[in-house]
Amino acid sequence: MDRRRRLRASVLLVLAVGLVALSGCGPSESLNAVTKQGHKISDLWYISFILTAIVLAIIFGVLIYAMIKFHGSHQPSTRVGNTRLEIIWTVIPAALVTFLFIMSVRTMLAVDETHPDAIVIDVTGNQWWWDYTYPSLGVTTAYELHVPVGKPVQLKVTGGDVIHSYWVPKLGWKMDTIPNKVNTMNLTATRAGTFDGACAEFCGTQHAGMRMRVVAQPPDEFDAWVKQQQQDASALPATSLERNGRATFLSQTCAICHTVNGTSAQGKVGPDLTHIGSRSTIGSGEVLNTPANLEAWIRDPASIKPGVLMPGYDKLSDQQIKALVAYLEGLK
Repeated sequence: MDRRRRLRASVLLVLAVGLVALSGCGPSESLNAVTKQGHKISDLWYISFILTAIVLAIIFGVLIYAMIKFHGSHQPSTRVGNTRLEIIWTVIPAALVTFLFIMSVRTMLAVDETHPDAIVIDVTGNQWWWDYTYPSLGVTTAYELHVPVGKPVQLKVTGGDVIHSYWVPKLGWKMDTIPNKVNTMNLTATRAGTFDGACAEFCGTQHAGMRMRVVAQPPDEFDAWVKQQQQDASALPATSLERNGRATFLSQTCAICHTVNGTSAQGKVGPDLTHIGSRSTIGSGEVLNTPANLEAWIRDPASIKPGVLMPGYDKLSDQQIKALVAYLEGLK
């Protein structure tokens, strides 16, 4: 009876180990990618997973069979070597490794394939926000990356200060942004939507707050967005409150750090604010872009994002801050 219990416990242990091994291989958001390249990567993952599961099942099946069949047997085997088995367990693993190697190379070539008509977008990681420039379209923005569905895009990513990592799980993979080095990511979005991500390489105090958002749009919506982004900020804001905000913005150090096309503000230290009112978040995804959040950000950005390099403007009067908020929210 004790032997049976030990046998049962051994079999259950083997099965438990197998289940634990498989439990760490569950699907993730990256395996449900929204890019052609991401689909190629997930296909390779599923092939590898299925082959691994089959091999694991065979190994555990043979192990359990041997435990049951030879349980209680104390007679040692006199057989030495088995040429057929040795050939089998050498050839099969070699064939599997070769097959996976070929599939991996094919996937790498497909992911790295560059399209001559791709829209090139320069992506720069800064502490702690993302800068996007579309050289051929004359567009510069921050925080949110806009791409057209069905059209190839090439991201040229680099680091502005330290190493960051551009990771939006729905794209299918990540890429490091390294100062003085340009890495490329080729993307073709397969469906419209808004997809969030975050820096995946520790880069300082606000590493966890360095987020990004990718907005995949139908081509006509993307073209409309580009046309909007190409416009300069209005020289004459619509209301007196916005005009007061513009005057405050240009008279403070805001104009030294930020750019607002169509004005004398041409700073390159912080994000381009020409169309900040059209963005869904501020602080690189830290909070939603609402008048209340923007006012809190202007007064004391460190209270929202500790370690941020932007100084607070709590010494401005309430009227000046409200005017600033009105002006910035009007920059669409």
